[in-house]
Amino acid sequence: MSEKHIHEWLWFADQSHFSVHDLGEVTYLYCHTSGDTHVFNAVSMAMLEYFTQAPHTIAELEEDFPSLMGLSRADCPRGVVRRIFRELDEAGLVLPTGVQA
Repeated sequence: MSEKHIHEWLWFADQSHFSVHDLGEVTYLYCHTSGDTHVFNAVSMAMLEYFTQAPHTIAELEEDFPSLMGLSRADCPRGVVRRIFRELDEAGLVLPTGVQA
């Protein structure tokens, strides 16, 4: 999917697709659909949880995520937000809804 189309789609995370085990500093997430286990820090888990609450566009994520983390936009630049999102996407943990915003 092109970068342009990625930004237009609504994205979500289906909590029924994974099991979560929180161990304080890190969280282990087992994805039922892929059979993979992922190790997350608090930032990656916060982003995944953001997408479990409701579908969002990447533009909404870039706008909302710094304040969700209690940071200024300067402390949480768009490039970092996009990189974390791409990691979730590549792992198959966030999915497009099939609906463009």
